[in-house]
Amino acid sequence: RPVTPGVAGSSPVNRATSSLIRLQTNSSHITAWAAGLLLGMKHIHAIPLAPLVLICLTLGLAPFTPEPHVWEKLKMLFAGTLVVPIDIFDLLMHGAPWLLLLARLVIPAPKDDAR
Repeated sequence: RPVTPGVAGSSPVNRATSSLIRLQTNSSHITAWAAGLLLGMKHIHAIPLAPLVLICLTLGLAPFTPEPHVWEKLKMLFAGTLVVPIDIFDLLMHGAPWLLLLARLVIPAPKDDAR
């Protein structure tokens, strides 16, 4: 399609953006994403609660002295000093069990399709 100067929607950028929007709103992509999310939630709810709490209390809080690592990294995050890659990785590793526990407790378990 030729580019016509001054005509709305005729620039290459507008054409690329509109095709990107069509691609993102394709219902099969949304359905696949929702199915993946549902499958992920089934896996999270398959984790027994007691071991998940134990992992949070050990790995999630280790090392315990002088203060839990995850607490130190969260303070750094809110202070704006969490900039070193190893500290960011540390926060992700010590925070992951807590995020799993939060997801397990807050998000309701998906219902099985009985068809």
